[in-house]
Amino acid sequence: MNQRTKKSLKITGLVIVCILALMAILPYAFRGKIEKIVITEGNKMLNARFGFEDLNISLFKNFPKASISLNNFYLKGVDEFAKDTLVKAGDATVAIDLFSLFGSSGYDVSKIEISDAYIHAIVLKNGKVNWDIMKTDTTKVTPATEETTPFKLKLKKFTADNVNIIYDDRQADMYASIVGLNTECSGDLTADRSTLKIAAKSKGFTFKMGAIPYISNAVVSADMDLDADLAHSKYTLKENKFQLNAIKADVDGWVAMLNNGGTDMDLKVNTNEVGFKDVLSLIPAIYAKDFEDVKATGNVSLKFNAKGIMLGDTLPAFNASMVVKNGTFKYPSLPMGVDQININASVKNPGGSADLTEVNINPFSFRMAGNQFSLTSIIKTPVSDPDVKGSAKGTLNLGMIKQVYPLEEGMALNGIISADVNMAGRMSYIEKEQYDKFQASGSLKLSNMKLKMKDMPDVDIQRSTFTFTPKYLNLSETTVKIGKNDITADCRLENYMGYVLKDKTLKGTMNIKSNYFNLNDFMGTTSTTAAGTSGTAQGAAAATTTTSAATSAIEIPKNIDFNMTANMKQVLFDKMAFNDMNGKLLVKDGKVDMQNLSMNTMGGSVVMNGSYSTAQSVKSPDLNAGFKMNSISFAQAYKELDMVQKLAPIFEGLKGDFSGNMNISTKLDNQLSPVFNSMQGAGSLSTKDISLSGINVIDKIATAVKKESLKNLKVKDMKIDFTIKDGRVSTKPFDIKFGETLLNLSGTTGLDQTIDYSGKIKLPASTGTLGQLSTLDLKIGGTFTSPKVSIDTKSMAKQVLSSAKNKAISEVGKKLGIDLGDAQKQKEALVTNAQKAGDKLVAEAQKQADDLVAKAGGNILKKLAAQKAGEVLVKEAKKESDKLVKEAEAQGDKLIEKAKSE
Repeated sequence: MNQRTKKSLKITGLVIVCILALMAILPYAFRGKIEKIVITEGNKMLNARFGFEDLNISLFKNFPKASISLNNFYLKGVDEFAKDTLVKAGDATVAIDLFSLFGSSGYDVSKIEISDAYIHAIVLKNGKVNWDIMKTDTTKVTPATEETTPFKLKLKKFTADNVNIIYDDRQADMYASIVGLNTECSGDLTADRSTLKIAAKSKGFTFKMGAIPYISNAVVSADMDLDADLAHSKYTLKENKFQLNAIKADVDGWVAMLNNGGTDMDLKVNTNEVGFKDVLSLIPAIYAKDFEDVKATGNVSLKFNAKGIMLGDTLPAFNASMVVKNGTFKYPSLPMGVDQININASVKNPGGSADLTEVNINPFSFRMAGNQFSLTSIIKTPVSDPDVKGSAKGTLNLGMIKQVYPLEEGMALNGIISADVNMAGRMSYIEKEQYDKFQASGSLKLSNMKLKMKDMPDVDIQRSTFTFTPKYLNLSETTVKIGKNDITADCRLENYMGYVLKDKTLKGTMNIKSNYFNLNDFMGTTSTTAAGTSGTAQGAAAATTTTSAATSAIEIPKNIDFNMTANMKQVLFDKMAFNDMNGKLLVKDGKVDMQNLSMNTMGGSVVMNGSYSTAQSVKSPDLNAGFKMNSISFAQAYKELDMVQKLAPIFEGLKGDFSGNMNISTKLDNQLSPVFNSMQGAGSLSTKDISLSGINVIDKIATAVKKESLKNLKVKDMKIDFTIKDGRVSTKPFDIKFGETLLNLSGTTGLDQTIDYSGKIKLPASTGTLGQLSTLDLKIGGTFTSPKVSIDTKSMAKQVLSSAKNKAISEVGKKLGIDLGDAQKQKEALVTNAQKAGDKLVAEAQKQADDLVAKAGGNILKKLAAQKAGEVLVKEAKKESDKLVKEAEAQGDKLIEKAKSE
């Protein structure tokens, strides 16, 4: 290699290094401008809340194009859709000509990639959609002055990875979801006409209309070539194949997007090679369990076609049908199978309103282990006035299912289901109470049913009978055990057809009885109950060990109107146990009203009246309740109620019980615990005989007043009135009387357990406490665990001065009793004695001040406080001394004036 060649290679290498360095550096240089463009253009085009967490630029990923990626990108709605997220994506990337960002001819986009995305499309009942987010230009613009920066969508490729889509059409009562969608679309979208290649696969596809699920969690895949007339938005299917679980099909026809937002179509699905085993794949339980091993026979016909325009609530004409004759299936490893399967089902609409849709299933029948079962159903005018005709007849022996289907390990089924039900009539007959026009008869009976599933409590239904009439559905003879919980119920349900078909309100009466019911088992908590514990409420509560605190709020349906009575011997909830719970429950409009709900709990009894509501929010329910309490244990209330632990931790050290009443209004969290800073309420508690010991606040008061006997008290006849505002408890002045001592307290406590109390303690004169003072004013602060108690020194000083003053005046009075015989001498005697009394008053004050300092000991803070209090005493004594002298002089002058006048 000659010198020139080496030099050329060096220069070439240097140039390549420089180019790579520039490619790495330039994105950072342009990042700010590009981020500003994205935000500006997004806000300019979208009538939605638009944002992202981070923006990244790369010149390597799609070289020579620049890649702009938005991380954690989202689009959220406004107005009615303010709480809904339309699009959320972990990563959204576009490939764009970098130089087009700085020109005036538009932005050149050639590729779009999206991953880990969630798309939620909603159609409200009024027809408004949440994806209509593009802003419309309502301003008049002069062509000469208005300039725009358009997007040039030269798209060649679109890919989506792990996308979840929900389509919720509340106007047409349709719902569809796609889970784990991966798709790729390639083709020249810049041409007027192009061939698009599309490949897509989803892990789960669900579609239902009304209350009927047509497809449930099916695996769907598609490979197709589309002849795309992009100029007229018409797409014609060429080579294609679709698969729905095991069903394979191809589609002939076309789809066109109309200018008015509608979709025109003419589609036909061909399924010439479908067998009965492929149809069985639509049943999730069979498709998910050893499907390849299933042996199936039978004749099958599947058809689907759609033609016409879909716009708003207008549907194209369509017809979907499935016919199965003499179908059978059997797992080779099991002794029995299911045979005599005959299905003739169709869904059709002539085009136009969804109300023209007809569903016809006649029959759906099979034989399992020798037992025949048959269903028929015809539904017309499903939107305006559902016209229903249906029947169910036969017997199912659940104990035989294990003979025909491989159950999961640890799963067992037993019991007999017997059905003989017939219905026919229009929904309007029920609404107008024209029950003679609606046919409903027969019964559905369950007997000796036992369900056992892994990680679930066993379910045992001894018997249950549903009796159908046009007016009501009657449930009787029903006794259910779920784990160790038992419940016996009988009820009468009205408007049950409206509830099933049109989501109308279900009305009814219900009576519930139970010997043992642990609510924790049904609220996301895992509880185990030790064997051999006592049958008392306390024993049951102690035996329940909660291993997870994942309690979730219970939603009360808004379309339920129940009048219920409850008689339950033992109920457990959270850390609480209730015995002999009886009362009335009214369930309506998303709320439960509890009327005279009585129970024995916490060593006493409670009667509750109030409501629990999720009408406004399921995540934050409302509780408004009044409680009448009798003989409730302080210690158990502290142990079992979080509210007491937060707001009244003093209960922990009280021995005895209380009675009273309380009204509260509060929000609850998703674990049904009070949101304390939202709590409002008031109440009154009283107790006749309690013991107090080991309570920090009382101990601190005892130390402050030098009376150790206060640390262990027995109190009688105490009453406390309180209010709760925003989670802070305020108590009105109340007395704690023990022996000849009286303690009066009032103030507030908070969620943070802070105390702000003031009080007076009246001590017997014989105690000798603090220099014979009989009443002391107290200030209590700090927290329950670390309280701070101080004596009001100003009040103490006034009390000392008052005592000394009264003593001095008494001595002057004695002196005035001496016969001086002369008014002037009497005046001099008055003044002299007043001066002596004043001097004695000051001396007494100085002595009291010295005593305070001496009792403060070596504590510097206490000594400083005592010195200050002493100074106040002496100062006030001197004022009183001067006052005594002036009063004596005034009295002497009156005596002289009186003598002169005589």
